[in-house]
Amino acid sequence: MRKFQTARRLSAGLLVLAAFLMLQSCTKENDSSSDQVILLSFGPTGAMHGDTLRFIGKNLDQVTAIQFTGATVEKNAFIDQTAELVRVVVPESTERGFVTLKTPSGDIVTKTILNLEVMVTIAGMPAHARPGDNITITGEYLNWVTNIRFAKDKWVDSVDFVSAGLNELVVKVPMEAESGPLVFYYGGSGKGPLEIETPASLELALPAITSFGPNPAVREQNLTITGTDLDLVKGVLFKGTTMPDTVFESRSATELVIKIPAGANKGKITLVAYSLITVESSESLRFEGDLPDLPPLAYAFYIDKLENGWQNWGWGSTVDFASTDNVRDGAASAKLDYTGQWSGLNFANGSIATGAFTELSFSVYGTAGTNGKKISVKPKEGSAHEIVIQEGKWVDFVLTKAEIGNPATITELLFQNQDWTGLVYVDHVGFR
Repeated sequence: MRKFQTARRLSAGLLVLAAFLMLQSCTKENDSSSDQVILLSFGPTGAMHGDTLRFIGKNLDQVTAIQFTGATVEKNAFIDQTAELVRVVVPESTERGFVTLKTPSGDIVTKTILNLEVMVTIAGMPAHARPGDNITITGEYLNWVTNIRFAKDKWVDSVDFVSAGLNELVVKVPMEAESGPLVFYYGGSGKGPLEIETPASLELALPAITSFGPNPAVREQNLTITGTDLDLVKGVLFKGTTMPDTVFESRSATELVIKIPAGANKGKITLVAYSLITVESSESLRFEGDLPDLPPLAYAFYIDKLENGWQNWGWGSTVDFASTDNVRDGAASAKLDYTGQWSGLNFANGSIATGAFTELSFSVYGTAGTNGKKISVKPKEGSAHEIVIQEGKWVDFVLTKAEIGNPATITELLFQNQDWTGLVYVDHVGFR
């Protein structure tokens, strides 16, 4: 019995000893963690640059610096510091991002992002620039700008800025941008992107033609264009072609050399900028061996535009009377698209006595698929005369008054296709 009681006393003693040791172990763990730096919260939300920011926690007297995105506040610059509270002024260069508390035992990073209430202002920017050049914008809090939108909806994201600081931002002008105001987007206070538009426009340079040669030229030979900002040319569009040529023999700011396409026609040449804005030459390109200029008309239904009050009362077709795609003579031709069979271009709403004239003259150019097709030319008061289209070339037609029925007066003049559809160009319609 005594042995049993002794064993019970021994067992109880061991339990007390174990409990004591565990208590000591927990106390040591608590002691070892009592100097751990803990950040509980920081704020206020919606703070601005220059405001006081508070960090609340435990053992914050061990913090040696507070690192913001874009700025660091050293311990000696704290407003005050205790174990439970650190107060600092938000530096002007602070950007949106996490905040790091520097301590001897390691960094403590906030779990949430610091977002400030900011107001970006633009103080200045260049009035003129070239696409592809760097421009410098000055203002306040420009390091908060996330995107810039140039005219024609060309965006540059902050990752593509050349540089961005508190008071200066450098960005490369997109090659495709147009002249116009800039829109700056920026964030702050977690409200989503804000924006500010410049009151003035940024005027962007366009290529310009001073001269070109040789003129007359030879198709599939080089044409040399001189001018300014020619390195901003994306392509050159020749009359008779539908797409700009983008392959150059050579190109600089003042000279561009390009091979003339085989399908080019005489007329003005057009420079196409990267923004797709077009710049047309004042002079027309001519070709060796081309048809000579047409003799003047004594009376015109059409020269570059409808003349003498005539209108188009046609049907089953569309007509662009100001087309510069393919011109026989002058500045424009009538682009006539027969969309239906037996349709027509019909000069109407006018009247002309024919006694003073001997012939009706006009020129027609046939596009692909029209070779050998026929057009019936008929005055309302006369008879029809058929002409035959030749594909890929201008043909000058001269009809005597007898061939169109000797009308004394004409009030309508019809150009009617037959059982076919297609596109032709018509130019210089009138009497001599």
